[in-house]
Amino acid sequence: MHVIVVGADRLGQAVARWLVAGGHEIAIIDSSRTRCIAVDQAFGSVSVLGSSVDRSVLAQAGANRAEMLIATDEDDGANLVTCQIAKQRFEVPTTISVVNRSDHVDLFNVLGVDVVVDVPDLILNQIQEGFTSHGITHLKPLPADGMERSLVSIHVPAAYGSDGLRLDAFPFPDGTLPSLVVTRDGVPRLPSGDFKVRAGDEIIAVTTAQGEDELRDLLASGPLA
Repeated sequence: MHVIVVGADRLGQAVARWLVAGGHEIAIIDSSRTRCIAVDQAFGSVSVLGSSVDRSVLAQAGANRAEMLIATDEDDGANLVTCQIAKQRFEVPTTISVVNRSDHVDLFNVLGVDVVVDVPDLILNQIQEGFTSHGITHLKPLPADGMERSLVSIHVPAAYGSDGLRLDAFPFPDGTLPSLVVTRDGVPRLPSGDFKVRAGDEIIAVTTAQGEDELRDLLASGPLA
């Protein structure tokens, strides 16, 4: 698949490296000659010097045969216009763009960018997850029957010790269903009531939004006396 990457800064080069590792053909557009030289040294002669909002530059990058364009520029306006030209002039099937200001997200969606990556929101979510998780990792939402459920990973903290606590004695909140235990030695086990979980084990479970909050508090406070 031929993919055009707009922007040859750190993010653009990281995306390019991932694409090349996946066997894709790439072209990278950037207005900096220095960055284009660095790109060519890293990936071969794949850079196109110029502005991504210039149709001739997009054509030189192979937009007429590209299946995807990924805009990573720090200028939201340039990213948006580039995606629109790619879609409307060159009929690129899929456009992806980072958005550096969250208040621009709705505009990108309204104007037809296929995938919009809200960078500030993404960073904030990661910070909040690291600050509040207390051993809980949110894996995947599981909407069903009108109730919001999630698949979560519960990392049993050191406070629970190495002697083990029977799984049926683990104080799971209501609506929480453990589905898999991965021991600290990396061995997957189907959950059973008499199985003893130890510090360092990982429990994969389905729970509600309220249950997820209760699990965070539970792991933060440690086992009940």
